[in-house]
Amino acid sequence: MLLALVAPVLVSQAFAAPSGYTVNTAGYDGCEISLGPAMSDGVVPVHAECYWPDVTLDKFRAVISNPEKHADVFTVIVTSQIRRTDGDKQLVYQLQRSKGISDREVLLWMNHTVVDGADRYGWTTASNEALAVTDGDVRVARSDGYWQVKADSRGGVDVSHQLEYSAGGSVPGFLVHWFQTSGVETNVSEVHAATR
Repeated sequence: MLLALVAPVLVSQAFAAPSGYTVNTAGYDGCEISLGPAMSDGVVPVHAECYWPDVTLDKFRAVISNPEKHADVFTVIVTSQIRRTDGDKQLVYQLQRSKGISDREVLLWMNHTVVDGADRYGWTTASNEALAVTDGDVRVARSDGYWQVKADSRGGVDVSHQLEYSAGGSVPGFLVHWFQTSGVETNVSEVHAATR
């Protein structure tokens, strides 16, 4: 009986939504997913905090550190290619496909940093880089975020994921809402499956 009362408290302490964020999905595939307040450009940031006891740090690093493998991990990414390396960052081209809308194309600056002892694999939209978008496709307006991972003392890893995304072009409101819920859940599940 006492364990039943204490367990929710332990889980809520393990997963604390960032300040100003509201929990959208709790307990999904070992994760809590939160939505932040709309930013000045209308983008609603999404944040996930996960504990994956069945994932090793080395396996996570091997999967996420190579941008060209992202098309093997995420069903929405059809192509992911490194265009060039500039110091400690890589310019990566992605072709993204979702049902119900035109294909999206984007150039991203990706890099690896260490934040508070955790590996952070981050990206930001390379807005100033030239991109000849295929006829009928749309250039992504914004894609910024990261996957962050560190070993957990219980075994496994703690994973944080942040995403600020605007597809660009015309997207029906219901698809935007789907992305902020089911779409992010799918991304988290795909990373978990690929890193086990």
